[in-house]
Amino acid sequence: MGSGLREMEGRSVPKSLTIVIPALNEEDAIGDTIERCLAARESIVRNTPIREVAIIVVSDGSTDRTAEIALSYESVDVIAYETNLGYGAAIKSGFAKASSDLVCFLDADGTCDPEYFVDLCNAAINDSADLVLGSRMHKESRMPGLRRFGNRMFAATASYLSGKKIIDTATGMRVIRKDALPKLYPLPTGLHFTPAMTLRALVSDLLIRELPVPYHERTGRSKLSILPDGLRFFLAIIEIALCYCPLKFFGSASILLWLVALCYSIDPAWNYIIHHVIGENFIYRQIVINTFFLAGLLTLSIGVVAERVAAVLNGNNRRHSALGRLVLRLCSTIKMLVVGSVLIFIGVFSNIGGLAEYLMTRRVSYHWGLLSIGSLFVLAGLQFTAMGIFELLINRILERNTNGNKGN
Repeated sequence: MGSGLREMEGRSVPKSLTIVIPALNEEDAIGDTIERCLAARESIVRNTPIREVAIIVVSDGSTDRTAEIALSYESVDVIAYETNLGYGAAIKSGFAKASSDLVCFLDADGTCDPEYFVDLCNAAINDSADLVLGSRMHKESRMPGLRRFGNRMFAATASYLSGKKIIDTATGMRVIRKDALPKLYPLPTGLHFTPAMTLRALVSDLLIRELPVPYHERTGRSKLSILPDGLRFFLAIIEIALCYCPLKFFGSASILLWLVALCYSIDPAWNYIIHHVIGENFIYRQIVINTFFLAGLLTLSIGVVAERVAAVLNGNNRRHSALGRLVLRLCSTIKMLVVGSVLIFIGVFSNIGGLAEYLMTRRVSYHWGLLSIGSLFVLAGLQFTAMGIFELLINRILERNTNGNKGN
């Protein structure tokens, strides 16, 4: 399955590949994994345009015989760290050592078959893809049910935030064009390296392909901790989404907040339609409605300003949805200042009688509902005005920095 569209003409055909194998205490599996990679090397050269295949094993602080076993293979380069730097750090050190056109990595636990690098390399070459993922999310996969569920949730979140379909965000088998790495960096050093790379590729101007690969039970005990590492995966996806598509994130949050406010509004609104009065028992509900409405407005305002900053800092020309384009068009500096002023005027004017009564009698006989709605308008207006001014300042700063960079 492909993601993204881009003109690919004029790119050179890759002729070399480096397979990076990160390993942490994998003495039971590393020998077999290396043997399979050596066998796959012949298949890759025979069935793809690749003519050189290098293999790098990165022993990431292993305390068993992992490094010793890897060093026994003369045709394999070994990087051995005394302390554990992290899964992502191990892969990045292998990438840094590689001098090939394509780089790839494969977990040392025997869960994936390196023979499938033939298909992944051909996809990278024939489709001019920047990143080719070996998807494990298919019927024949032997992935445990809980991990399968978690990976589907991560993929759904990444697909929604990026606006592009992805099936497996965390696969440990993938091929990358080395000249695409600068667009993917920086990346985390831990196990959440893989989902972070996937989402960064999704929100960048990179072409992605996904191909199904078999997945088997690992040899030995898994290094993955379901809850802590699952949380890191999720937070990595959210962090990149905040940096590259903040409006999608904050806009979704604001819609949820407004839906809560709407749900709380149904009962008092219906009561007013039927009985033409809002009872005193609804006063606390009105406070909740105001809170969620204003929280949604603040969240959307942050998303709009953050989106404009992200577009400048990332050079991000990604396509927005029709709703996103509408929001950005409506939430310009001038429009927010005008809307804010109008809302403040409406809020004050609707309660002018109550204000006059209080000044003259020190009492207010107006219904609390009118006062509450008036204050809601005033607070919303102040929020619009403040965000309009803030966006104006942000735009001026960004324009100055952009002009300064051009001058240099």
